[in-house]
Amino acid sequence: MMKMQPETEFGKKDGKLTLMFFSPHPDDIEIGVPFQYINGVRRGDKIIEVLMTNGEFGTDRDEFKGKRLVKIRAKELENSNNILIMNINPNNRIKLIRLGYIDGHLPFTNKTIQRITDLIKQESPHIIFTCDPWYVQDYHPDHVNAGRLVYFALKRLKKSELPLKVFYYYTTKADTYLKCNWSDFKIVKLMQSQHKSQYSPFENKIFITIYNKLSVIKHFFECGYFSESFRSQKFNNDKIVSPKPFNKMGFSKRILYYILNYFTEKGYKKFHNLSIEDLKNRGQI
Repeated sequence: MMKMQPETEFGKKDGKLTLMFFSPHPDDIEIGVPFQYINGVRRGDKIIEVLMTNGEFGTDRDEFKGKRLVKIRAKELENSNNILIMNINPNNRIKLIRLGYIDGHLPFTNKTIQRITDLIKQESPHIIFTCDPWYVQDYHPDHVNAGRLVYFALKRLKKSELPLKVFYYYTTKADTYLKCNWSDFKIVKLMQSQHKSQYSPFENKIFITIYNKLSVIKHFFECGYFSESFRSQKFNNDKIVSPKPFNKMGFSKRILYYILNYFTEKGYKKFHNLSIEDLKNRGQI
């Protein structure tokens, strides 16, 4: 299992990095990759968050869905990022790029792939973080498409345009461990607590205690230091290496695949009980 330290393995020991984080929804950074986000801000790296959807459906309260929730979630994300900057590095800034797609309807199309390709060319990131498009932990369609859009965008890039590293979060096939600080949990908790439309104080505590802390402790016993886990995209002669086909997945991985798929679909349908047309007819979008 590969062990990595960001300050030596990113391929750029001196100077500032440009880190690009693809976030399907306004709260996915805080859940999926909070510590590397914090680490980048602390180092003074250029931080770019690409918010792919607006978050119109992220509630079970139908009267909030649409334009009203978009405004709420935009403010929550702003508050979360401001808290991070103020507590970690007041001299740094976060560049937020909003793609403006509708929650649950992130399009996986040639046009969208090209948009992501052009964005990567424009920003020239050293490191990209996005959701795992193949070995998926969370089967929300926006999470899957966020990863696949980046994956296929990478295939369109020339050698000189490729980032140094691409790391996938929300993965079931981690092979890379990037260091994090246990003390940063207090910042993660503060950031997550800003997303009040998504999580109650109790839910926030559950996420921190069960999801974040247990995984970090698990990684400590696996590799000897506190870390976040990712799957690293492999390249061969500057060409992106494709994933292994599903029929080569081991039995335990298949069981995990079906379990995660079932519960994600169930949660997704709970929030997406209305269509885009329903919201338009109500004047909510």
